[in-house]
Amino acid sequence: MQIKNTYPQLEKIRHGKRKTLKILRWPFICMALASVIVNLCIGSPYWFVIVLISLYAIWRLIFSTDLVEYNRISQTTKIVVFCCVLLTLIDILLAPVWAVFVVPIVCFSGLLFCAILFFTNFNAQKHNMFPMILLIFFSIIASGVSLIFWHDHDYWPLVVLGGISVILLISFIIILGTDFRLEMKRRFHIK
Repeated sequence: MQIKNTYPQLEKIRHGKRKTLKILRWPFICMALASVIVNLCIGSPYWFVIVLISLYAIWRLIFSTDLVEYNRISQTTKIVVFCCVLLTLIDILLAPVWAVFVVPIVCFSGLLFCAILFFTNFNAQKHNMFPMILLIFFSIIASGVSLIFWHDHDYWPLVVLGGISVILLISFIIILGTDFRLEMKRRFHIK
């Protein structure tokens, strides 16, 4: 039996890179502590949470990247998720009401971009679909729940997000066929 390794070979982290990451960690920790102290001294809304999540996003996306699933789709999905979380936190902590309109637009734009990345290089990206499928499932659930509770006249982004998510999920199931089922078995251990 011939086993084909589809993941890239792991490179050993060079000593210089490890030392650089240790040095870069301290400014991030200092900025995080400074934002918490300044925010608690001023007593304004808790904007330090937004700063902490932003610093974490920068660290995870630029400095401490994934070892195995480091590809275009997973990185784009991470960026979309971090942007949606930050926009929601800004809405909750600083300026309420607009996130229900803006977050779905960011989310379905990211989904469309991931779909373009996926379908333009289908054979190579077939094994990288799981982060996108998670984003699709999250988008379907979030748009459904938001449509149930949001009764405003400007709910078209939620409808578009739900529609694009369902269309992408159906297209994955149709195009990938047994590969989709095998990927779900592998990830969720379903029968």
